Amino acid sequence: MRQRIKLCLNYLLYAISFLFPRDKQKWVFGNYIVDQFGDNPKYLFLYLQLYHPDIRAIWITEDPRIYHELQQKGLEVHIKCSISGFYHCLTAGVYIYNTFPQDVNYFTSGGALLLNMWHGVGLKTIEFSITRGSLAACYRDKKLTYRLHMPWRFKRPDYLLSSSPFQSKPFAKAFRIPVERCLNLGYPRNDVMLMPEAVRLQLIRKYEHADTIPYIEKLRKFHKVYLYMPTWRDSTTFLADLGLDLQRINQIMQAKDELLILKMHVNTANMPVEGLSNVWILPWCLDVYSIFPYTHTLITDYSSVLYDYLLLPGKEVILFVYDLEKYLAEREFNYPFLPNVAGHVVQDLEAFYAALGTTGELQRNNDVNIIRERFWGNYNGHAAKDLTVFLKRTLGLPESEFEEVPVKQIASKSGI
Repeated sequence: MRQRIKLCLNYLLYAISFLFPRDKQKWVFGNYIVDQFGDNPKYLFLYLQLYHPDIRAIWITEDPRIYHELQQKGLEVHIKCSISGFYHCLTAGVYIYNTFPQDVNYFTSGGALLLNMWHGVGLKTIEFSITRGSLAACYRDKKLTYRLHMPWRFKRPDYLLSSSPFQSKPFAKAFRIPVERCLNLGYPRNDVMLMPEAVRLQLIRKYEHADTIPYIEKLRKFHKVYLYMPTWRDSTTFLADLGLDLQRINQIMQAKDELLILKMHVNTANMPVEGLSNVWILPWCLDVYSIFPYTHTLITDYSSVLYDYLLLPGKEVILFVYDLEKYLAEREFNYPFLPNVAGHVVQDLEAFYAALGTTGELQRNNDVNIIRERFWGNYNGHAAKDLTVFLKRTLGLPESEFEEVPVKQIASKSGI
């Protein structure tokens, strides 16, 4: 009974939300992982703080820890179901999220401009392109219970952030929108990787966790740093089940004064690394996009993080796809896998250990420049700036705030 009453009240709130006047200069942000301040919305949010004070950027969260952390950094943040959270969600002109409007609050979004920034460039089918698996019942069968209890899954965004025309075609199909509403501007989360070193370090000092700079300094002491980021599997312990030998990897790393960092998917259990000097777990509090530039080799498989990493010049990629045939048979892809990735492909544990132990250059299966252009087009490291320009022009807002703040001014704002 309580659930029914709550659902009725939510729909009543949604209807009322269309009646509220919307402030075009108030933009609310949210993340689909509720206990993280991260991904594309985070980096557009921070860009606006520094360079567009005429826009009131507000982060909406359900997590008290995120609330207090952002408050301490001087950023405006409100709890989703607080009075102030409801007020700002009901009066904001723009909703910015990376999965569904519910990342902010679907039931207060009536009449707002909806921008879905999504959270990955990749090969796998998503949303309404899914035809099999656990989500097919929602998207393919379109059951009434899903529509009633999760209406945000069916809400079409006004705009969807994309990376290139090549990627926009499957995106448009997945979100049931015209391809013209896909914005081929790149991802703000990658801007931090490509900006000048001095600017990046100032931003890290100002906005990232206090442990980030000390961690980067530790990485600089190693001759080479590997970062292993596998995508999730149905089993949360798939690496242990595979028999991945961290002791052996630690010995390989020690012999060459190198380091392997494990960054597991949120749905995957961490491997035990106690007593290992050269195999670490990336602390949960560190944003991996601040860490990427200080690594040398990404190890991944079917994760879209591959394409982010390919933007960094002079880096290597190991594609550890031990379950390639099984994974391709069970998952749906928009394009053939191997022709659309660039990296050193290994398909068994011994080949993986050998790749870690090599001292020479790893051979790639495809030209990285071709893959980069295919998936990123003309992206030049200024996605946040280009997206802000687009939104302001779309909303009819003045464009007088487009000048960026010099590095020294960023430093002074952060008290450095």
